[in-house]
Amino acid sequence: MKIKNNKTKKPGIRLKVYVREDMVGGGKLELLRIVGETGSISAAAKKMGLDYKRAWFLLDTLQRCFKDPLYVTSRGRGVSRGTVLTELGSQLIIRFNKTDKKVKEVTSSFLKWLEENQRLK
Repeated sequence: MKIKNNKTKKPGIRLKVYVREDMVGGGKLELLRIVGETGSISAAAKKMGLDYKRAWFLLDTLQRCFKDPLYVTSRGRGVSRGTVLTELGSQLIIRFNKTDKKVKEVTSSFLKWLEENQRLK
């Protein structure tokens, strides 16, 4: 199976965690992080180069993995409107990033070995 967009051609690892029947990974959590940062699904989608419908779908599939909300959206006008992360959403991002960092640390020597021994073409 060929990997698209591996511009460096170096071996790499991407953490994806199965939760229920879906996966939680860096892309969905980056979207969630930007939603928390901007307070807007639309703004986060734009920042990531996604259309709103795709961003909403990704957040919905992520949300369906958990019994409590990852974010809450307030409709209306003024200061109280927008999307904010819940404690669960914030903790999910923090804990995933810590785990991802540890996985990369643990696998760094293996990835270096793979790079030294991979066929170039």
